[in-house]
Amino acid sequence: MLSAILKAIGLSSRDERREFERYPVTSPLEVTVNGVAHKCIVDNVSAGGLRLEPAVDAEPGSELTIRHTESGLNLTGRLIGNDSKGSRINFNSAEAGAVVSVWVRMMHEQQSEEPGV
Repeated sequence: MLSAILKAIGLSSRDERREFERYPVTSPLEVTVNGVAHKCIVDNVSAGGLRLEPAVDAEPGSELTIRHTESGLNLTGRLIGNDSKGSRINFNSAEAGAVVSVWVRMMHEQQSEEPGV
C-alpha cells in the first residue's frame, strides 16, 4: 500500500536531483522549535518535507514539531536550512511524510474550490 501512495504522490525518477516531487500549496501551520511556536504558511510540500514562509528562527539540524491546529495533525521534522524566502523542513518519517503530503495537498485543493477563495 505504501508503494501505491508514494507512486500517487509522484516520486521523481532517479535522474532528477530531488527524490520526491514538490507540490505548490498554501496552508497555515504552526511550527514549534526549541519551545517557541511560529505561525507559518506552507509554500510547497513533498513526501520528504516542506518549505515554510517565513523562515523559522532556529539553527539547521534543529528538531521541530509541525502542527495543523484545525485538524490536530502533529508531525516531527528537522530544519534543513533557511534563506531569505523561508525554511526547508524534512519529515522524520518518509511514510508519515507521504501521508501528510497527500493530506496537505487535498486540503489546499478543497480550500481552492470553496467560493470566495
